Amino acid sequence: MQIVKHLRWVGLAAVAVVLAACVTPITPQPPPSRSTFEGFDVISYVPEHPRGIVYLFHGTGGSANFAQRIETTDVLNRLILRGYGFVSTSSTERTGDQRWNAADPSLSTNPDLARLTRLQAHLVAATPVEANTPLVGVGMSNGARFVTLWGQAFKNAGYPVKAIWASHGRTAAPFAGAGQLTVPVVFSTSENDFTVPPGGVVGSYLTAHNAGTPSEIYVSRERKLNAAQYERIPGIDPEKSKQIYFSLVHSGVWDGQGNRVVSDVQDAAASALSAPMPASVAPQRAEINNESLLILAVHQFTAEYAEQVIAFFNRYVP
Repeated sequence: MQIVKHLRWVGLAAVAVVLAACVTPITPQPPPSRSTFEGFDVISYVPEHPRGIVYLFHGTGGSANFAQRIETTDVLNRLILRGYGFVSTSSTERTGDQRWNAADPSLSTNPDLARLTRLQAHLVAATPVEANTPLVGVGMSNGARFVTLWGQAFKNAGYPVKAIWASHGRTAAPFAGAGQLTVPVVFSTSENDFTVPPGGVVGSYLTAHNAGTPSEIYVSRERKLNAAQYERIPGIDPEKSKQIYFSLVHSGVWDGQGNRVVSDVQDAAASALSAPMPASVAPQRAEINNESLLILAVHQFTAEYAEQVIAFFNRYVP
């Protein structure tokens, strides 16, 4: 009962309202800049007078391009409207799993944290970012663990970290104990996540919340298959979205009313990702897959809680 008491479930009716309002393709507003820092890609946007800077942290196998995915772009567009800038770079480890080091809290011996301190210094020296400009962080999966490590380690070192969002990931081990994570934090997960099961994320939330750290949690519910979801993708018009819908129905995962009929959600996800699609939507296949995984409420970053997270950030960012 304690867990149920603290969860904030987003109802299907609310989801339907969001989808009805979000059929315009999601594109970056304004387009970000691309550069490199110490040989690593950087995607960023810094306004003339930033209210705060958002650091983005991708998941396993990801890169700085996490900033350019549809759901991430939706979140960033809303933050930019509130005066924020952002910076996204890649993990130092680029030859294996391409993961952030979420085990070492040292700003000197952890290569990711060390490089991010230098990147922060570069931003202060070369952009309108100032030393006291508030910092917030957003991380997905391995990036969720890392955002908790980055946020607390940077805060402990005196950086102005104000709040973080850990999506589909638990608190990093060095700060997982009661009272160790003190940065205000939003956790989010999905009810069918079989990669990082939601119970562990809920546990991280409860540990932080029960120790007095300002915390919120959101859990995505599975949705019915709907064509409008795919109209968020640039290049997908209503006709193409219907073709995607019928292709996914033909895969056998959903029936004609959009109800999932494959009982095992992991099998459903695999079938959806491999479903044949019209050649006309081949360039958008990666984002089509991402949106399908959102519908199934599995391991996928979502803009579903963007407004709630921004409101949370704004409580701690002047």
